[in-house]
Amino acid sequence: MPSVKPAKKLFGIGAMLAAASLVLAGCGASEGVKGVAEAAGMATTPQESKAFVREARQAEIEYIPVGSSITRDAPRKPVDDFKKIETNLEAKRTANEAAGNEAKALGTTPPPKPAEIPKQ
Repeated sequence: MPSVKPAKKLFGIGAMLAAASLVLAGCGASEGVKGVAEAAGMATTPQESKAFVREARQAEIEYIPVGSSITRDAPRKPVDDFKKIETNLEAKRTANEAAGNEAKALGTTPPPKPAEIPKQ
């Protein structure tokens, strides 16, 4: 039974750790190691945004941090708008149920008889 020598096993583990650290270094912000990872083709630099993307983004975006007590006024929809939405959803539900029932009814029809080959 062949056995693996401990020295080869340690070298293999060390080589795997070195390769993994080089790959993970590409994710880091440090220029020293990231430069090596970029040269090896394992890391990339972010591209500049296209013109249409820069134009579509707002310059000042007002985010509210998660967990903060900052509030802002949100316009409320009138009750009539909610009633209209509810009516539309109810009509859509009814139409979907009707389509489902129709599909069930069509699924219960017996299959057609197989074609008969004329005998000569």
